[in-house]
Amino acid sequence: MSRLKLVLMGLSVLAVCTTAAAMELRYGSKGLPVSFGNPFTANGSPSNYVWLAMFDGLTQLDVAGQLQPALATDWELVNPTTWRFKLRAGVTFTNGEPLTAEAVVATVAWLKTPAGRGTIIGNEMRDILSAEREDDLTVLVRTARPDAILPRRLSAMPIVAPKAWAELGVDGFAKTPATTGSFAVKDWGEGSGRVVLEAFKQSWRPPVALERLIIINLPDNAARMQALQSGQIDIAGNIGVDDIDAVEMIGGKLISAPSWSVLSIGFRITDKPGSPLGDVRVRQALNYAVDKQAMTEVLLRGLTVPSGQPASKGATGYDEGIPAYPYDPAKAKALLAEAGYAQGFPLKFEVMVDRTPGDAAVFQTTSEALSKLGIKVELRSLTFASWFTKYLSGSWDADTDGFTLAWNAAPYNDVARPMEIYSCIKQNPFFCDPALTARLEAAGEEMDLVKREALLKVLARDYRDAAPALFFYDVFDLFGVAKGVEGVEIVNRVPVYHKISKTKS
Repeated sequence: MSRLKLVLMGLSVLAVCTTAAAMELRYGSKGLPVSFGNPFTANGSPSNYVWLAMFDGLTQLDVAGQLQPALATDWELVNPTTWRFKLRAGVTFTNGEPLTAEAVVATVAWLKTPAGRGTIIGNEMRDILSAEREDDLTVLVRTARPDAILPRRLSAMPIVAPKAWAELGVDGFAKTPATTGSFAVKDWGEGSGRVVLEAFKQSWRPPVALERLIIINLPDNAARMQALQSGQIDIAGNIGVDDIDAVEMIGGKLISAPSWSVLSIGFRITDKPGSPLGDVRVRQALNYAVDKQAMTEVLLRGLTVPSGQPASKGATGYDEGIPAYPYDPAKAKALLAEAGYAQGFPLKFEVMVDRTPGDAAVFQTTSEALSKLGIKVELRSLTFASWFTKYLSGSWDADTDGFTLAWNAAPYNDVARPMEIYSCIKQNPFFCDPALTARLEAAGEEMDLVKREALLKVLARDYRDAAPALFFYDVFDLFGVAKGVEGVEIVNRVPVYHKISKTKS
């Protein structure tokens, strides 16, 4: 389908609402939740564009990536495998249910069921054994092993209203979710592509000004930018580097926000025996062969920096002393020759494009750089839905050698999360180094946070040397904000909607 047709389709969706009501925010999103309001099936975009307006965890991270209270006001370590959380008093769900310890108990209990364990969030919380009521506003969370960052992990576990969840069932709750956040869903937009949410003024974090939030599905970047330029949306999410000047021309603001991740192409190693990528010298050669400094300076306008480690700047475990792989084609050739691949070989990478600024150009530039070493790269473009299915199940095509996979520390901004993905811990692992995994698990059980971070930094350097991926740079997101929209902050790649106000209709 042509880009022009996609733009026209996007604008046709918007035509029914060209004049925004007072205090209504219209956000142009590259996608919507495929499971409606079941918040356990994903942990990131595009679902979070809607869910973070509705759901809360026990904790949350702020704009700087630091841990803050949410539904829990404070917490303490009772013993190495037990945490006590004090819940916020006076919180109600949108259906009138009060927030009590029972909500946390019921949420954890469902995540421990076979269905719950099969979800993204269930897997994230796999080491939680149980949650137990101590009193109405106190809950004990028990884990299978010591976990110093459990409070951070719990920022990713949305709490659902227990009676509504039990009575409606998973599918029923997904359509009519009972939540504690700033907005309540009124229309999932199944026919229009427009999710409509209204202010939940009884929330513990009510909107400061907005009465309505509309998340509009505009998958194509051109459609989002056209809608912003024509005044049909107030914020265009995930715009490209080439759109920076266009935002400024209409008097809008450009917001660049870190995503707490490092763009990479993950290599299939464990699940593809016999591949040239099984040799660490080959993997290192690919990293030396690509000029990331030029990429960031030219393709990305200097908005980010190259990276050669699992953590982005600002994440727990990030080490400023770990350098990115320098551009050294001579060394790359020498490593390939030493490994027996002086003449090169073919590779097939499955990539998602237009997910982050400049990624399509980065992948194409990478292909061209590797071709100079005799490595013929075929780039296959995947939709997010297709990529996600393959990533979860490990059902990559037999000839797939690598795929887009960021070292993503979100939502709790800790390097342990992406390390777990690149380890034997992941279900259907593609890179399984038992020694690295054992050290990762040992670091995870270290309850002294200073010692834990020191262990993770050493491990990060060893991950760099193992080169299980082609490292690129710290990922950032760009948002185009219309004139008159104020108070926009970005946390976990999503605007903090309840803080936003507008000075014009």
